[in-house]
Amino acid sequence: MIEGTVVDQRRAVYWHQRRQERMTPRKLLRESDELMFWIEECMVQRLRVVPGWLMPRLVTLLARADARLPREMGSERRPEQVVEFLYRAQEMLMDQSVRSREPAPIIPLFR
Repeated sequence: MIEGTVVDQRRAVYWHQRRQERMTPRKLLRESDELMFWIEECMVQRLRVVPGWLMPRLVTLLARADARLPREMGSERRPEQVVEFLYRAQEMLMDQSVRSREPAPIIPLFR
């Protein structure tokens, strides 16, 4: 019974890691749209800081777009400033999305 639980846990970890590996630029753009909604909601409600539950998702997205963005953002949590970093991440993700959809180079079969 315990062995079955261990196997189930390993399987869950395996699929969790696989899911994270397959984050394409288009999926990250969808995630950025959702984050944009929540940050805009913070600005509408005049919150001074972005809620703590939103920051890990935001930092993860920024890191996947460009590793320098989270460092540049630092501990900034004001919605007006955070949204600027999100715009920069979206720009980079759009470029990555376009580049990933270009046709593959043709490899000649005969020389």
